[in-house]
Amino acid sequence: MSDDYIHTEDPGFEDFVKRELDGLALRADEHGICLDCLTDRVIVEMVASLTRAGISARDILSMVLDGIDLAQFPLDEDEGDGPARRMH
Repeated sequence: MSDDYIHTEDPGFEDFVKRELDGLALRADEHGICLDCLTDRVIVEMVASLTRAGISARDILSMVLDGIDLAQFPLDEDEGDGPARRMH
């Protein structure tokens, strides 16, 4: 799979991500796994994957800070900015 463009500009990207994350949460619930434990594990796996891929700690921390900002100050959907872009 090619990874030379920003996926957030693809039609349906946000719908796909939301649908998949909702499905993951539902499947976890069906197996008695709480969302907090699932989220913690997903975060650890994502950070490990990014680190193995050679992403710097600085870039990873920047993504974490973007997530914190987004949680505290959600974007207005009318603005169309979407989530912060990654480094590719």
